[in-house]
Amino acid sequence: MGFTKGDIIALISPNYPETIIGAIGSLEADLTVTTVNPTYTPEEIMRQLKVTSPKVILTVAQIARIAVLAFKDYLPPGVPIIAIEDGTGPIPEGTVPFKDLITRGKTLPPIKNYQMTTHDTAVLPFSSGTTGLPKGVILTHRNLVSNIQMVDQTAAGKMWRDTIGDLQEVSPVFLPFFHIFGMNCCVLPRLAAGTKLITLPNFLPELFLDVLTKHKVTGLFLVPPIVMFLATSPLMKKEHFESMHHFVSGAAPLAEQDVQRFYEKFQINQEKLKFCQGYGLTETSPVICLNIDGKKPGSIGKNIASSEIRLVDPVTNNDIFSPGQTGELWVRGPHVMKGYFGNESATREMITEDGWLKSGDIGYYDEEFDFFLTDRMKELIKVKGFQVAPAELEAVLRTHPAVQEAAVIGVSDQRSGELPKAFVVLKKGATVKAEDIKDFVKNKVTEFKRLEGGVVFVDSIPLTASGKIQRTKLKEYK
Repeated sequence: MGFTKGDIIALISPNYPETIIGAIGSLEADLTVTTVNPTYTPEEIMRQLKVTSPKVILTVAQIARIAVLAFKDYLPPGVPIIAIEDGTGPIPEGTVPFKDLITRGKTLPPIKNYQMTTHDTAVLPFSSGTTGLPKGVILTHRNLVSNIQMVDQTAAGKMWRDTIGDLQEVSPVFLPFFHIFGMNCCVLPRLAAGTKLITLPNFLPELFLDVLTKHKVTGLFLVPPIVMFLATSPLMKKEHFESMHHFVSGAAPLAEQDVQRFYEKFQINQEKLKFCQGYGLTETSPVICLNIDGKKPGSIGKNIASSEIRLVDPVTNNDIFSPGQTGELWVRGPHVMKGYFGNESATREMITEDGWLKSGDIGYYDEEFDFFLTDRMKELIKVKGFQVAPAELEAVLRTHPAVQEAAVIGVSDQRSGELPKAFVVLKKGATVKAEDIKDFVKNKVTEFKRLEGGVVFVDSIPLTASGKIQRTKLKEYK
């Protein structure tokens, strides 16, 4: 199709086999893959495409019908849209059927020479970092493969097993591939080890149970809201877990009580089925820490092989050397990103000159050097494991004709972890209801970004002397 080394392909698709084939095929062809949340609104998708300027889009029929209309005025002429047939209807006229690439590919010779080096960019997922709007995270081939090897070295013989003879691990993939947890924990490492993967476009309880019933699933990758589903849903039965030996939870902190609720409900031996919690960032490809034995629910475990960690007092900037004392986690290693795409200033704020990446997360370690997370310094809101940038929602709120200024914070929620809550200053003489503000935002953002934490009208937004929003003060407001 005429693409050259380093050209960017935008992957906008739920979890289908073709999604993964398309991503790996693109990497094989020396392209760079930027993954986009397929549930985003057209406006949200376009913000990411404007930053990355892709040469081609790979999506599914349902989204392609929207893309053809929404993107035609924004993308350069001639950008092809490749469409996966997803059963929702025919692909739009003018798009390239994904199956045609497969058919054509069978007649072409294999790629003989790789032009890429290990330090070239492989993928560009988006993350908000510690502050601000979502940014493209430059992850190299070395970053991704290093993290796979670091986890394998740490967990060797204790978690997943490589396929040998008639032994094969089986895992459903319902965590989204566009998220680094889905990509470089659930999919790529497991494919490398020969795991049988069953793709689910989204998490639907009936579909999930059907997979567990028909396949001898040996392990699950989870996020805390799904752990709560397992522990509370009347649909889940003990027999669903008979062939499983471990769960891996990530993307957001997992509460100890949620783990205990699961074990109490099903009366399963903790040695037979372990809860392993991991911790990481998009910027670290992603894994930093992993609890591999499940013996300390609530702990993120120890730093994995070749992942250096230090705790730094955020006030004095001095290192912390005592168990139980909290500080910001800094991390260094071959899994740390190359930087933010086209944003050197944000990269310098995130990574020190000697290579330490500031996580923005507060934690401590115990006498056995197992780590625990307690808080976040960064503004980022985590809803069901997904990142929500306050700055993004604030920008949307300011487009409302009645809104003068706005600030957004995360508020605790038992089911979702956090929910976005807005504080709004109205223009002089303007009147509007909180529900109207919520509906306005609802129509412009994807579901997990909606203001389910509420809308509060205030006279002013507390600011620092330099003009930054004092979010800690907003958390004190009733």
